Amino acid sequence: MKIVIITGEESGDELGASLVDALRSSGLNEFELFGIGGSLLLERGMTNFHHIKEINVMGIIEVIPKILQIKKIINNVTETILELKPDIVVSIDSPDFTLRIAKKIKSRNSNIKILHYVAPSVWGWRPNRIYTVKSAVDKLLTILPFEKKLFEEKQVATTYVGHPITDKIKPKITFDDFNNKYIAGNKKPILLILPGSRKPEIDKLLNVYLNAVENYKFYDNFSLVLPIKKQLASYVRNIIKAKNISFDVTILDNEEAKYESFVVADYAIATSGTVALELSYFNIAYLVAYKFNFFSYAIIKTLAQTKFANLINIINNQGDIPELLQTQCTADKIGKKLEKIIVDDEYKKSILHASEVAIAQLNCKENPSSLAAKEVIHMLKNGK
Repeated sequence: MKIVIITGEESGDELGASLVDALRSSGLNEFELFGIGGSLLLERGMTNFHHIKEINVMGIIEVIPKILQIKKIINNVTETILELKPDIVVSIDSPDFTLRIAKKIKSRNSNIKILHYVAPSVWGWRPNRIYTVKSAVDKLLTILPFEKKLFEEKQVATTYVGHPITDKIKPKITFDDFNNKYIAGNKKPILLILPGSRKPEIDKLLNVYLNAVENYKFYDNFSLVLPIKKQLASYVRNIIKAKNISFDVTILDNEEAKYESFVVADYAIATSGTVALELSYFNIAYLVAYKFNFFSYAIIKTLAQTKFANLINIINNQGDIPELLQTQCTADKIGKKLEKIIVDDEYKKSILHASEVAIAQLNCKENPSSLAAKEVIHMLKNGK
């Protein structure tokens, strides 16, 4: 049996890896794995057509220099899949990339089964992508509860499997154990600095966050902890060293340490994205910030269907989680907003309550990867 998994970013690599584990746990052991992924899917034995680092670009204008390269990858991967004739193709998230491949495959060989995992955010912008999904895939798995109705209204076969964040196991670690392990002798509460998972994000945002900490002297009352991917740790260290700041920053460069810090942290400055949802899940009071390229932001604002960037705010349809985007993303505004979160207990409680309400709505009461695996197995056996 041949299974192809196609994704274009690290969150998709994580979902794909969890899906493969769930498939094997379900007894589906005899299959070959092909596609596009990252380190996690490679660890699970995938024969990689390309690595996600060749595709992973954030923003609209930022993608322009890579358009020809990405188009070539799409064409090459399409041809490879058509020759391979897999039993199923699972495309995961990254819709501008994965659904292009899916649509090309379907137009050439409609017998190849295609399941797409994580719906494009048609409720947020570009609602006509519903029709792309309809023409490109046989089955859609959504991770947000309100998406199922949107797609089924357009006759897209859809199953809600729940959000993977709700299945994350929180490490069992105390504040003292954490300090003994990472910050010997520390007695101050933890403030997390989360500058993003890509170099362009870090370049735009890390210095802004550090300036906010410096200007508002948050280092007097907090220990600063910065979780980051191992491959970016030295890059971040060099930025911090060059800045010559007057406070220490503890850098954690692995996933175990990251989630241990989430258990013990009180507050966070976070770059908008998946990590914000994780902070809500771990019951941390935080604000999100982001800066796009000016032209990318102008286009996004024109096409946007929602007034919020943070998924918690979108689910609740309220701006409880502070968002400081574009011109609002300055050291001064971040410092003022974080100071309010720290000193105003009612404001902090409103943030934590908003997180609790939204996270509860994302819980399907069963492991999302297991539900997704059941859908894959059903398609393999029944064709739909």
